[in-house]
Amino acid sequence: MTPRRYLSAVAAGVAALVLAGCGADPGALSAPEFYRDRAIDLVVPYEPGGGYDLYARDVVPYLARCIGGDVKVVNEAGAGGLLATSNTAAAEPDGTRVQIVNTVGAVSAQIGQAAGINFDLAALSWVARVSAEANVVVVAADSRFADFDDMLRSPDPVRFVSTGPGSNDYINPPLLQQIFDFPVEVISGFAGSGEARTAYLRGDADAQVLPVASTVSAIRSGEIRPVLVLGDADSPGLEGVPRARDLPVAGAAQRETLTSLLDLVSLSRTMVAPPGLAPDRLAFLRDAFACALTNPDLVAASTEQRRPIEFMPGAELTEAMRSVLSADPAFRQIVRDIT
Repeated sequence: MTPRRYLSAVAAGVAALVLAGCGADPGALSAPEFYRDRAIDLVVPYEPGGGYDLYARDVVPYLARCIGGDVKVVNEAGAGGLLATSNTAAAEPDGTRVQIVNTVGAVSAQIGQAAGINFDLAALSWVARVSAEANVVVVAADSRFADFDDMLRSPDPVRFVSTGPGSNDYINPPLLQQIFDFPVEVISGFAGSGEARTAYLRGDADAQVLPVASTVSAIRSGEIRPVLVLGDADSPGLEGVPRARDLPVAGAAQRETLTSLLDLVSLSRTMVAPPGLAPDRLAFLRDAFACALTNPDLVAASTEQRRPIEFMPGAELTEAMRSVLSADPAFRQIVRDIT
């Protein structure tokens, strides 16, 4: 090769490296190269300060190290958590957007064909489960309901507060009504769970259903009392509180509905990416979340803060989601009737 041709070849090689480094053709990069020094948005579908936001912020520093790039939390509140999920479903599938999802609310909204949803959960790229957190029915400390039995005996509707379709506190009360046969009224439209809590603390409503982590501090302070647990939880303050799975129901249909609800609750908080994500980038994200969510330091810190990490890999989560989305027909019909 002549010196001129050699220099031209070197120049071409350097130019190619520079273009690759600048992201001129990101589709040609391997997943690790693509994510190196690239910013990723971890979207939270609620305002800052709630349980989903805190989980996301717990995970971010560990995830950034596992990815080798920058990860920032972006709060995208609206429509009870459904707005962000609709945005994720429509986002460019380049791997730079990941969202934490209120799985109970999102699945219920889709099964119930809630107005305004613009996503198909089966089409999303499922990355990891963060927690299998139980839900808990809570009342004010001075509530007229001493326990869940009091609710079952109530001649008047038990007034549950809700932030609207797409949230745990919207779908759970009517399902409890169907399973345990007691009167329920859902009062929705609150801007957030804090505003909803204020309503029953001042006596304008009776109860709320929330993930355990969202109730721990208020239970500990004596502001609210737990009366029923949906799922499995051993958090302080829940000792002696009845578990829904242990209570009698009227028949096999109610038991099947309860089982479907508890299966859904077990998926609690999950991480998803837009549909159509390239397999190598999805695999990279799944590995990165596995790396972060199994980090002993994060697991220990989250447990201490009463926000436990209960990791499920993306492939296993995908199968669990398919099962939940094709749940017992009676359960699906009840959810449709509710929404």
